[in-house]
Amino acid sequence: MTNDPRSTLRSFLRSAAIVVCIAIVFVVAENVVVPAYLMRLPRMTTDFSPEYLQHKLQAMAAAPPAIVFLGDSAIWGYGLPAGETAISILNDRGCDCVNLAFKAGSPANDYALVRLFAEYGVRPKLVVIELNQRPLNHADDSYDSLHPAIASLAAPLFTNDDRSALNLPTPAPTIAARLDRTLASTWMLYGMRADLRALMLGDVDALPKKKATAEQFLGTYDLTPLDETNVGVKYLEKTVDLLHQLGIPTIAFMTPTNHALLHDYIDDPAYAANGEYLKNLLKKRGVRTIDLDRGFPTGEFIDNAHLTPQGQIRLAAILSRDVLASPGP
Repeated sequence: MTNDPRSTLRSFLRSAAIVVCIAIVFVVAENVVVPAYLMRLPRMTTDFSPEYLQHKLQAMAAAPPAIVFLGDSAIWGYGLPAGETAISILNDRGCDCVNLAFKAGSPANDYALVRLFAEYGVRPKLVVIELNQRPLNHADDSYDSLHPAIASLAAPLFTNDDRSALNLPTPAPTIAARLDRTLASTWMLYGMRADLRALMLGDVDALPKKKATAEQFLGTYDLTPLDETNVGVKYLEKTVDLLHQLGIPTIAFMTPTNHALLHDYIDDPAYAANGEYLKNLLKKRGVRTIDLDRGFPTGEFIDNAHLTPQGQIRLAAILSRDVLASPGP
């Protein structure tokens, strides 16, 4: 007895349709579960994806946080588990705070994130900006560059002037790159794989085995007088101006800096003058600046500006007193 070819084909097509339906249901379920699971992250991962950032912004738009912190590795918590950072400590004490700082943070990245606030309808009650002189150095990697995930979402919103001022990545035109972007945007498990890996394995830097020395930070800080030709200054201005347009109150704080370690490089009138320039720039725009540049003992630093757990506890106490207790300019 021979099989009917048409019956065999119908059976095959039914089986294929069942497999496709199961796959679609599985992917749809993943696309709901994975982002919800990753929203538990207390801070941005080192290699956060455009998909993670997009879902983070959507979640913040749906349930606006009280305070959003923007900054770099100092407030992100270099060398420490996420639970030991000042922002996590504040959240444990009842603050509805979101830490959008990340290792390569800079004023240009802050501006791009605030542009995304406008695009996604994110309206926190207060934004706190960490103000560090390090990324205002032309030689710093983050001086005029954006994190790839931020650039992926924000670059289409930029003006021609922004595109001229910033070093924006160019998406690869290859078929493989286009396929990767398509898969990442439609399959969340694939798109957020780096975020999941960081959540499961941790995202903490291994601290140097040797104590930090001043020589390691030669050239980290540029003492050239600041003005509006500096990309960091330009985007600090644009960030606070845009926050004002959005009706979001803003406070800034100067990054705690280890002057005992960096004495030969930054204990100079030019460094102090640049700090005053930044504070005056913000004051003219109605932004209060909390000066923590010299506010921490050297024993609470890991190196030049990254705080130990005790330093993060001190930072949390200061922010609780000077920001949470009296939000707004």
